[in-house]
Amino acid sequence: MARPRRPPARQRARRSEAPAQAQAVTRKAERRARLLRWASIVLAGTLAALVAGWLLAGGWIVGLAIVAVALGIAHRAMIAPSGTAILTYHSVDPEPRWLPWGREIAVHPATFATHMATLARMGDAVLPTREWVARRQAGAPVPARCVLLHLDDGYRDNLVHAAPVLAHHGFAATIFPSLDFIEPGTTTRPAPTGACEGYLNWPELAVLAQQGIEIEPHGVAHARVPVSERATGTLDAQNWRANAWMQWAATPGPKHDWFRHAAPQAVPLGSPIPESGLALAARAWTGNGREDADALAARITRDLSACRIAFEKSLGRTPHIFCWPENKAVPEGRRIATDLGYRATTGGKGRNTTSEDPAILSRIHMGDRAIGFRWQPAEALHFHAAVRLMQGNHYWYLVLLPMHAARRLILRLRVLFGDDFA
Repeated sequence: MARPRRPPARQRARRSEAPAQAQAVTRKAERRARLLRWASIVLAGTLAALVAGWLLAGGWIVGLAIVAVALGIAHRAMIAPSGTAILTYHSVDPEPRWLPWGREIAVHPATFATHMATLARMGDAVLPTREWVARRQAGAPVPARCVLLHLDDGYRDNLVHAAPVLAHHGFAATIFPSLDFIEPGTTTRPAPTGACEGYLNWPELAVLAQQGIEIEPHGVAHARVPVSERATGTLDAQNWRANAWMQWAATPGPKHDWFRHAAPQAVPLGSPIPESGLALAARAWTGNGREDADALAARITRDLSACRIAFEKSLGRTPHIFCWPENKAVPEGRRIATDLGYRATTGGKGRNTTSEDPAILSRIHMGDRAIGFRWQPAEALHFHAAVRLMQGNHYWYLVLLPMHAARRLILRLRVLFGDDFA
């Protein structure tokens, strides 16, 4: 059946600009506003108590009562409507050195095991993403303390290190591979004895699906595009891997072995590094100016359609959830996803409360070294606090703030003194 004609992309983009902007600031704005309100009420109550204690006979009793009342009023500012914590992981490996961005996105298997054991102790419901979306879109309730688990990019270590831990606890999860990075092969491979480099192949993804893990698409090429004439640097032997997107953009097709090359294969050293944006969220610079919104819409449509075709062919299942690369989306992309049959996409900035659109999934990244170095009690505390904060308890933000400050300071010191972050 032919789809009805849709208005031009520019016209559609204007229609949704306001709601998209409102969604973009939800979580951060809420956190700051609630903390400021709580601190203001507590401070005002404390000052009033001190005045009462100074001026009134027996005023310290009155002061204590004022503080108690202030804390009770302030408490309402720190407890928000319940939300669902959607936790995002990437590589789960003890030696992710093959990834230039491993420090930022990888977690050690010991940390992942600590996180999952902590989640089990917390007693939260861990739902499959499809089930959560279906419940919410049908208006059915979800548990007040609910968690979804996502693993992006389709790394091989997800099967080797993450899947056994998930199976041990009986936790549902969703893995999001990108088509161009899926390894070739017609059979599953034995677990490596050394470093677990590379990506999953289709038979391995099928095994994970049989184990109850959802497999959903993360796009085709995890691509970036130039967005201006401005150069941000020059490609050299030290930075070409961190700017691997340039090689990916110049080599359409399979990219599963990009990290095995000793030198760039398509864009030579000495080339300028252009200012870039995500190919599914930014209009590309073509040399004659930026492409129009319809060109961006066509690129998004090609990617999302290719994912549906590949998943139906290789897994025998139509994908329902789309994960935008780097968790960034544009309103037009969401509309295209809906038109193609995707029931939800990532990239939200809220907390997945009942007042938010269940077709927009808001996620938080889960990392390692919560205080700048790996100490499992700290990893467990950080995990617990992050989940409860996402679910609406803003007292846990008071725990996370000093941990984040310590992490920033210690990581800077480790870089300064040449620590390899092992």
